[in-house]
Amino acid sequence: MPEEIKNPVRCLLLNDSGSDIGKALESCGAEIIRMSFSEALSADLSPFNSFCVFGNGGTLDPRLRVRLEAEWQTKKKRVFAEALKSFGLIYCAGAADTTTRRLVSVCSAEEGGAPGLAAGDLLDDGANRMYLPYQRIPGMKPLLVYKDRVVAHRRWKADRETLLKDYEPGLWMLGDSLMMSSFVLHDFRRARFTPTESWSRLIAFIAEWLTGCRPTRLPAPPLRFGTEAELTDAATFERERQAAIKRGLLWLQRNLKDGGKGGVKEGLRHNIAPDGTQTQAESVRTDCTGETAGAFRFYAALTGDEAAKRTAQDLYDFVFGPMTVRGGPFDGMLRWTEEGWGVCYQDDAARAVLPALYECLFLGDRSRFPDVCRTLDFLVKTTAADGCRVARTDMPFLDEEGMKELRAAEHGTDSAHYNAYYHAALLLAFLCGGKRDYLETARRGLETLMALYPETKREQSETEEMCRLILPLSALCMATGKAYHRDMLYRVTEDLLKRRHPSGGYREWDTGYKAACARTPSGECSLLTENGDPVADLLYSVNWLPLGFGFAYRATGDIKFRELWREVSAFCLKTQMRSDDPKTDGAWCRAFDMDLGEACGCPHDAGWGPLCSESGWTNAEILMGLMLPDILALSDAEQGGSA
Repeated sequence: MPEEIKNPVRCLLLNDSGSDIGKALESCGAEIIRMSFSEALSADLSPFNSFCVFGNGGTLDPRLRVRLEAEWQTKKKRVFAEALKSFGLIYCAGAADTTTRRLVSVCSAEEGGAPGLAAGDLLDDGANRMYLPYQRIPGMKPLLVYKDRVVAHRRWKADRETLLKDYEPGLWMLGDSLMMSSFVLHDFRRARFTPTESWSRLIAFIAEWLTGCRPTRLPAPPLRFGTEAELTDAATFERERQAAIKRGLLWLQRNLKDGGKGGVKEGLRHNIAPDGTQTQAESVRTDCTGETAGAFRFYAALTGDEAAKRTAQDLYDFVFGPMTVRGGPFDGMLRWTEEGWGVCYQDDAARAVLPALYECLFLGDRSRFPDVCRTLDFLVKTTAADGCRVARTDMPFLDEEGMKELRAAEHGTDSAHYNAYYHAALLLAFLCGGKRDYLETARRGLETLMALYPETKREQSETEEMCRLILPLSALCMATGKAYHRDMLYRVTEDLLKRRHPSGGYREWDTGYKAACARTPSGECSLLTENGDPVADLLYSVNWLPLGFGFAYRATGDIKFRELWREVSAFCLKTQMRSDDPKTDGAWCRAFDMDLGEACGCPHDAGWGPLCSESGWTNAEILMGLMLPDILALSDAEQGGSA
């Protein structure tokens, strides 16, 4: 039997320099002594009741190891060893990446696991490193196991046989006095392990096992989400809205390349290392750049900030300069990214030019309108007869004859994901310049989508398709004034409201699980794992709604849309990240669990996982949406109209 734990306990932390777990242990009332491995070589280990060893993928000096193992094996003192490559008769392989793997609890408290965790509970550990035992020796009892590409939200509904089939050990017991983990967890807060409460329960369990007492406090997470203020009264909402806009613009400012002259960096990747370092997405995208220009231009128009206006102009110059093809058969084509030089996604191209159309329509600045038309003309001449374009075009596989074939084709890709914002750009360009071809192409395209709706080709989810349709259908109402186009907008809105969560966000949902990326364990992966999950997607769905509902109010005059704008804007105020780390402060991440109130979601997307933050798609779109009512009011005032 292990030595009985009685307080006050003396616990030796080996190789610790102020970790999150160390802080948790200190709150247990134990006497915590920290030593490096070299210091412990000559130290007397006998006064200590327990040992916490942070291996970080290394090994112990044999002179220290034999003495520490004697405390464990002979005196039955408790040892917790994290990412230690060899201890006792267990030895482990070199570092392996855990990005595609998820930790799953395999036992309850009654079975020797952490109180509050049940079999099947998922615990995500970011972009961790694991050191897997070569052998599962007799007596090893798994508490957490790694399973590859589990498509579930917070709990995997699998039987015990499935949980333990072909598993990789994550956290295990050997006898009563040794607990080991194959992964690095000492900075579980800084590394933003999710869900927070599940990890809190696990760390409390480990701390109590080492000290005999539960911790009285755990380190605070490195960021919090949104404002704690109640947003029910107008004055508070307005104050928090303005603060969120400023914080969001500062985040965008930090991601500009060469002050905006070189565009804007894509943002943050999902991957967070064990020390809390999040990977920067350095590449420059044309759509993100145009969207970011819109956010700065809106702010400049509302505040008179000349620096913001210059930034917007620099960003526009980048979009309509090196990222626009000039001359030849591809004249006007917007390049996708600095890597995807010959690729054109029409919906991405549309979102790059839409801010210039907002500026033209609502701020009276037509200086970029010829460039916008150049872009739209290229897209129109590669659009099928039904008003939809193929998902993308690539210059190496397209010539003038091929472009004529695209135009003559009967059908394009019947998906809002690929076409809805393209249609919105055509409609706003029609409102700015009156070109009928733009109106007719967009009308045919949206009527094509609505004839199929809700069975359009979905990319991420049914929710995404609905969210993407709000803005273009609003623009269609503005352009035609026809009752049946207005009815389309209301139909989609009513369907979307069925997915509204009490928090003001919208659940991911996909009737029949037909979306290309829904429930896929590799490649691009939707956050949707099961209809009903309380997860909002701020990269593909909810991020479009502040602008969408704002436009819907302008198009219809229906106060219902103004209220929906306010509600979803309040949700955005509650989900904006606040942190001492400038890398995250002021941004929004992709996944938000609306029940837990934190970033959390299925982490299998190859490029844009739940903790990523896209400069354009997410941040700039939300910021423009938060400012849109003020832009419309400013426009009305300058034109002598009414709100």
